[in-house]
Amino acid sequence: MDRLALDPRREPDPRREPDPRIERGSEPAESVDAPPEPERIGPPLSFRARLTIALVGAAVLPLGVFAALLFLNDLISGAPSEDPTLGRLLLIALVVAALIGILLAWVIASDVTRPLRAIAAAVDRVAAGDLSTPIRVSGDDELARLAESHNRLAADLERRNRELGRILTAIESATPRDGVDVLVDRAGADAREAFAMIDAVVLLVDPADVPPSERVPGEPRPVRAELRVGGEATGVLVGRLPATRSWERADQDLLDLYASQIAIAIRNAQLFAQVEAQNAQLLELDAAKDDFLRGVSHNLQTPLTSIRAHAQQLSDSRPDRRLGVIGEQTERLSRMVRQLLTVTRLESGAIRPRAEVVALAPRVRRAWEALAVEDVPFSLDDRAAGWLAVTDADQLDQVLWALLDNAVKYGGRSPVEATIAPEPGAGRLRLTISDQGPGVAEADRGRLFGRFERGAAQRTDEGSGLGLYVSRELCRAMGGDLVLEPGQVGAGAAFTIILPGEPPGEE
Repeated sequence: MDRLALDPRREPDPRREPDPRIERGSEPAESVDAPPEPERIGPPLSFRARLTIALVGAAVLPLGVFAALLFLNDLISGAPSEDPTLGRLLLIALVVAALIGILLAWVIASDVTRPLRAIAAAVDRVAAGDLSTPIRVSGDDELARLAESHNRLAADLERRNRELGRILTAIESATPRDGVDVLVDRAGADAREAFAMIDAVVLLVDPADVPPSERVPGEPRPVRAELRVGGEATGVLVGRLPATRSWERADQDLLDLYASQIAIAIRNAQLFAQVEAQNAQLLELDAAKDDFLRGVSHNLQTPLTSIRAHAQQLSDSRPDRRLGVIGEQTERLSRMVRQLLTVTRLESGAIRPRAEVVALAPRVRRAWEALAVEDVPFSLDDRAAGWLAVTDADQLDQVLWALLDNAVKYGGRSPVEATIAPEPGAGRLRLTISDQGPGVAEADRGRLFGRFERGAAQRTDEGSGLGLYVSRELCRAMGGDLVLEPGQVGAGAAFTIILPGEPPGEE
């Protein structure tokens, strides 16, 4: 085995010299999963059969030649031998020689093929993954040297498998959360253990700044592998091996593979550290933003209340349209401030809804009446007679007011419908508020419930983009949800409040 590979996607090192055993221009195999069956060469007979035939032939051939010469002599002289005893003796000698030759050939062939069978069995064990059983070697002939070569190969494979196992363990244990310094120290220690080095260290410098060390006979052998990520050199791993330790191409391939995986782990740790730092900055900015919104909301609430009160007093004593505009705009600003306060309280976890049982239909009618919209038709279909919603009444009123206000504002003054229906199997109530306006564009559906997000049709409006976000978060805080029902553009919009419910007859 010339090369051991862990990652099949790993690019070859362009600095490596091409393997002379690979022909230039040869095409790669189409599939590595099922290697082609090797071509069988040589005669179909086994080695043992061929050796037996050769030995028998060597024993019988001289007698056969002698008999043939006698026969030719009789033919040439024209006078056959008068004594038939010689022919019989020759025939008997041929038979005896053949039998003795076969017996000796069988014994010799068995003696010769026994170590070959042992070697073949050992090769089969290696192919099956058993590298721990060596071949017992005796003598100093060619078969003994073949057995020794096999034992060395199996030992090298077993050692490299152990190294590969240690490499895999080291790579799997490396996580970005450990940090670059920890990974660098661990990589050197793991390299020492995996490759049986005297020492090893990972340097995060340009490999060109660390020239290769020359090998001195009798001294520890220097080895190195560059850390590369996507063709970019990020460091180098250098170490020393015992002087007696062999170091082959496959060992260097393993070290290069280990270095490349460590380079990826270190790069991931660097990126993770950058992301962590950016997340920390974002959290600080988010906290500063929440503090700012909380402060602005509190600081605006008092003057807005004062302005609204004074405008109301002036309007009572001296009616003026401009005072009415001041009151309306002050009320709009107050709603925005309340929404900002609700957002900060939701995100800080300060809102803890109360669990009350309320009838939905009266709350919906009261919220619609609070809007005081006279030119928009409204209808309520209560299909959940006797059902009670488990919710916080004040927060529910805030959600109802926001959804009904949106239906009036963005529904093109179309009729507004409210439908209450139970889900007996789930123990929930569904309250759907719909209009017949232009609806919600497909591109806006995924982000409509985000903070400060508004649909394309609402971007010219003076809203804050917090109404739906606050409404959904309040519904979820009450153990329910707020969803946008599927629909087509031009067919209106329908929002459904989902709340826990109690069926009739339950206390």
